[in-house]
Amino acid sequence: MMQDSPSPFARPDPLLRIKNGAPALHKPTKEEIARHESESDHLTRRTWAAQEVLLDRHEYDLSWLGDKHFLLAGATGAGIGGALAAAVIHNLGDRGSVTIISRDLTRSPGYETGLRTQEYAEEVGLGDRFHWVNKGLKIEGKDLENTLQMLREAGADKVIYINTVAAAHSGLLPDCPPIYVKDIDDEGLYQWKLEPLDSRMLDWTRYTMGELAVHFGHILEQEGIPVEATVFADWRGSLHRESRHPQSMEYGRNGAYSASLATPKDFLQEEAARAYGTERVVLDFFYPIMRTRALGFIPGGRAMSQVYDKLMNLEKVGRIDIPELALATLDYLGRALQTRQYNPFPMLDAHESPLELWFYEVVSRLNEDPDSPYYFKKWIGSPV
Repeated sequence: MMQDSPSPFARPDPLLRIKNGAPALHKPTKEEIARHESESDHLTRRTWAAQEVLLDRHEYDLSWLGDKHFLLAGATGAGIGGALAAAVIHNLGDRGSVTIISRDLTRSPGYETGLRTQEYAEEVGLGDRFHWVNKGLKIEGKDLENTLQMLREAGADKVIYINTVAAAHSGLLPDCPPIYVKDIDDEGLYQWKLEPLDSRMLDWTRYTMGELAVHFGHILEQEGIPVEATVFADWRGSLHRESRHPQSMEYGRNGAYSASLATPKDFLQEEAARAYGTERVVLDFFYPIMRTRALGFIPGGRAMSQVYDKLMNLEKVGRIDIPELALATLDYLGRALQTRQYNPFPMLDAHESPLELWFYEVVSRLNEDPDSPYYFKKWIGSPV
């Protein structure tokens, strides 16, 4: 039986349009498909160029990568995974290796960046020390055996496993009341009404980004490939468990992260907590809002990013872009491995998180009245 909620996020704004559900997958046009190759090439080159400048300034230390062996899950596309792949490939020594695992449609930006990454790996002479598997993470059968064989061919006596997979459904958990999330489109301001997910969609979200992400590292160990370190990607909205309870006044405050998107993160956080204080190194990194393709599939993602841009500009807080976040991740991971004294939950969003309470006050007041101090166009920063 569906519960009622006293939360203001469980009630619609009567003056705004309503869209049900979540953003739909966009089917690319022929023109967009034709641009994927050149855009992906530009992206990968731009990512490494930005990283090279920062490394030349000695702002981050990647000298430890040397002969390390990396298994990067979800490391294609414009997100943190792709930026990690660029940084790793260009900083390996003579015996290090990279194995990328993704699951991209062949006519997609992610697939094209995978091809570009493969080409760059060939250019820098990685040879059989680079592999790309586009079948997703597998924990049994022939596909797992193929991945294990690739790691062994690359000389991976132990691996650093980094999982940044983004594959989830946004929606309500069972018996929970609707959540309303403000967003913007070409027509103006509107609100999403999150809807219940069926058991299949919930299981997929929970399993793919949570249980499977954790279990894969354990499978590697069981198959005789020690995991030197494990890294996951998280967002601070998953920590606000109070917003998941319908009887709370803050229910729904974090939009889809008050519902389905938080469920896989529980597994990542539990894994990092269990490993802390043992010989295992598991880091669950918290990232700021990143301009990735995945952001467009999260209800409210576009508005959230642009409002934060406005607030950061007002407070003179600089954005840390994805190429640099990848360097910061690897820099911190290196120090964790070398010193064994580390925070299992590194917060790379420390520049952005102080604005969070302000953000919620602003977004709750956004409207379409040009005479209002909270007219949405007055609070929108750079476009996504």
